Amino acid sequence: MTIRTILLVSLLFPSLCMHAQNDEPYRWKNGFILMLSGDTMAGKIKTNDFLDVHYDFYHNVSFKDRKEVITHYTPDDLISFSYVDDRDSIHQMVTMESRSSPQGDGHFFMRLYCTGSCKVYAYTISEIKGAGQGENNTVRSSLVPTEKKFIQVRGSDFIPLKRISFKKIMKTVFADCPTIISRINAKVYTYDNWLALINYYNSGCK
Repeated sequence: MTIRTILLVSLLFPSLCMHAQNDEPYRWKNGFILMLSGDTMAGKIKTNDFLDVHYDFYHNVSFKDRKEVITHYTPDDLISFSYVDDRDSIHQMVTMESRSSPQGDGHFFMRLYCTGSCKVYAYTISEIKGAGQGENNTVRSSLVPTEKKFIQVRGSDFIPLKRISFKKIMKTVFADCPTIISRINAKVYTYDNWLALINYYNSGCK
């Protein structure tokens, strides 16, 4: 670990600890867990919060049942968990499935954006951006959350869904659908509307 990294951690750690210890009620959302047996259990899911170094629901999720008993589950304990995201005016159900890591280093919960013949999964990592030396030898940097998306076609390996090389990758993945190829070439489907492409493929690619 470099001296710069040590300084950054030392600056952030006190505020992170205070942030993590404050278990805000708004972070508990209505939802349910899907057990390995196939049974479901309704309750509340503790959602993730940026800069919370003590809680990462991609690896360990906290579930509160109707008796207010809290249980912690890993991706090896559940098929999935879901909760209602009510931060915006339009509420949506967020589902996190237990999946093998795209890097092949174990299991963790990934957000399921689309289901069907082509599924889209995602997880978020926090990266240090803009690290540099400021005035009076202070460290200037920030933690930036980045969501990484992957597609899986009919049980295939995970394929990165990203802006760079989007056209080339999608034309290879969906080579069996001439309509998608023509729409990619005509820039009807781009990275900015990847969801329309996936929905069309899942509708049967007519």
